[in-house]
Amino acid sequence: METANFYWTVIVGIAAATWIVVQFIRDRIALSVGRTKAAVSHLIEIDRLIIENPASQRYLSETARESEAYFRAPDRLKDDLFYQAKTLVYMHLNTYDEILSLSDRNHGLSSLLGPGALIEAADWEQYIQVKLRHPLYRSILNNEEGIFGESLRQYWRNHKAAVETAVSDPFMW
Repeated sequence: METANFYWTVIVGIAAATWIVVQFIRDRIALSVGRTKAAVSHLIEIDRLIIENPASQRYLSETARESEAYFRAPDRLKDDLFYQAKTLVYMHLNTYDEILSLSDRNHGLSSLLGPGALIEAADWEQYIQVKLRHPLYRSILNNEEGIFGESLRQYWRNHKAAVETAVSDPFMW
């Protein structure tokens, strides 16, 4: 009788532990989906602002082939469109910083205990790398990097050479 109770206790314990693991995995997946949805919502909100005010987008397209120095010239400080475009770029960079911090891919046991990462992190990183080709983005990251989080700063350090050698396409904005 004692042995039977022991076995039933072990079986119930294993079933309970399995249930806890299944719930944990389900919650992490739900958190990952929620975080991905929030990041996409931020980008959609930025797109809505662009649709309502296309001048900043036009400015980015028209200046896609300029040098970084162009965006640091004193003449830019007199151009209202420059400030609109720069604000748009700051919004993008802050969203990219959030995306990169949420998609941080730690490995090992510690990654299981942290929050769920974003879905399709490699796709996000590729998207960000393409957007950073614009010289205004690069100018901000090269001169004002300290205002962003460690995830974006590290991403920029890791991909800077590849981004800076790629051609900026005026139709990407």
